[in-house]
Amino acid sequence: MKNFESAPTTDMERAGVGDVILFDRKDNLCEGKVFLVRDNSVLVEISKEAAKILGYEMPNTVVRHGNYKIKTS
Repeated sequence: MKNFESAPTTDMERAGVGDVILFDRKDNLCEGKVFLVRDNSVLVEISKEAAKILGYEMPNTVVRHGNYKIKTS
């Protein structure tokens, strides 16, 4: 999968609960759904297949604001 350019995220561009985001992890472009928003990051649910590829036991990860893009329909 390809990388993408990440620009700093402003407050207006921050993801909210339920948003689907794209982020780079271990040279893979990943997609996940935000289930919790924190001050500096979001907690994201990824697919079980993506978790397996990344070597994660659980299909959840943390992504810092500014290191993701909100996926538009």
